[in-house]
Amino acid sequence: MVISLVIMVHASVTAQNNNSGPGTRASFNVELSNNAAFSLAGKKVTLGDAIRLVLEQNRDTLSGAYDVAMTDSMSRKFQAKYSPYLNLESSVRQDKYPEAMGTLYGTEKDSWNISASIAKMFSSGTTVAAGVKHDYAKTTYQATTIPTNNGDSITLSGFGAPEYHQPVMFASIKQELLKNAFGYNDRRQVEILRNQGTIQRETIINYLAGLVVQVVVDYWTVVVNSSALENAELQLRETMRVRNIIAQNVRIGLAERFDLNYYNSLVASSEARKVQAQQQYRDSLRNLLQTLNLDDNIRIDGTAVLSGSLPEVNRELALKIAYAKRADYLNARLAMKNAQLSLDMYENQGMPSMTAELNVSSLAQQQTYGEAYSDAASATYPSWEAKVTFTYPLDDQEQKTNVRDAGFRLKQAKLQFDKYQRVVRDDVTTKIEHIDTYYRIYNKAKEITQQSETYYRRLLGNLRRGRFTAAVVKNGLDAMVESRQRELEALIQFNVSLLKLDLAKNELFDKYGVDVNKYIPAGK
Repeated sequence: MVISLVIMVHASVTAQNNNSGPGTRASFNVELSNNAAFSLAGKKVTLGDAIRLVLEQNRDTLSGAYDVAMTDSMSRKFQAKYSPYLNLESSVRQDKYPEAMGTLYGTEKDSWNISASIAKMFSSGTTVAAGVKHDYAKTTYQATTIPTNNGDSITLSGFGAPEYHQPVMFASIKQELLKNAFGYNDRRQVEILRNQGTIQRETIINYLAGLVVQVVVDYWTVVVNSSALENAELQLRETMRVRNIIAQNVRIGLAERFDLNYYNSLVASSEARKVQAQQQYRDSLRNLLQTLNLDDNIRIDGTAVLSGSLPEVNRELALKIAYAKRADYLNARLAMKNAQLSLDMYENQGMPSMTAELNVSSLAQQQTYGEAYSDAASATYPSWEAKVTFTYPLDDQEQKTNVRDAGFRLKQAKLQFDKYQRVVRDDVTTKIEHIDTYYRIYNKAKEITQQSETYYRRLLGNLRRGRFTAAVVKNGLDAMVESRQRELEALIQFNVSLLKLDLAKNELFDKYGVDVNKYIPAGK
């Protein structure tokens, strides 16, 4: 619906002349309803649809969505230490030896080797590795004749195998038993990073909610400035009307000429006020179009639908919702939890490091490839090694300082958590009070408007008979125009207070059925 609305609004540009734009004043009416809504190009848009429009169009919210998508970056990067690693290595070698070494080493040797292994660390603090290494050698030996005591001789062709395959299969496991035992610190580090990502995410989403509210306020500001322009035009028309009546009264002797001079100056002042109101309207409309990323020449008109009824607000329920959803309160609680996790980690780092390691392998050597791997796989020639390593610094000042500072940060986090318990309670209470206060102000403003309009209408009827001075009529006109404007401003301020309570409870998106996750880019 929102996308089709944007297309419709853009399409409406072609139906307007070249003079349309922020300088062309929209014609706004105000309609009272239990549910506030936008009105764009004749289409009523609920606040839920307006929120979606902002999330789809506003450049700040679109940019903020990418910030939300990146809040898990540190946690994802930390997971790299648990990724399996594959190692491959290969080499080729050729050696030529002097004749004196020919019997023992051969005259020439060609060899190559290749190895492959895979290693992985687990969150339990366990490191596992396994692999295979293969050596191949082919040697050309020089025959050597050795005489014996009885006059015979022995011919030796070499002391080593002329050609062989030598595979080695190996595996190892290593485990930390004290410091970071079974991944004690790593698991807490992962949790800290996830909590930090959640804190960043909720902070940014809360910021986006504030942007949405600001856009709604910007729209209503356009309505207020449009009304101010209408009232400025009304004041100009009525001032000119009164001036004409005074001019007639001057001609028949019911008014003094200086009264006409006075109203000539009031007409000029009303014209200046109208010019100023026009510029304020253009500025507010341009700001709204910029926020929604719409073309400057789009005409926004229709009816501003505002809530005029006082809702029932349960303070205890509102506080319960705020404590369950409010970003600053939840973030303070997560920050306190992170401080406790950090303290646990630093205290654990004061323990000795004791690692246990087991290495096993199977070696074989045969002239044929198949026989060599058959011996290696059957563990005909096994080898194993077990070892324990113990390390303990006798005076680690860095670790002791880290523990001390982590304890201080935990106390700071608890103070902040206590602070936000009070902040949330006071803020929600204040927002509820504002709703009641601005509703009462709106009702009084409505009453003032009714009385001032009646007063001015009756006053104007008696002006023709010369019963009132120009100054009295001017004051009546000013009071009527100002009361009309103040009534609209009070109504909008009341509607803003309703939105601010939703924002204080961090319930804006949920209340209007907006899935903010839909607008966050998905990462790989």
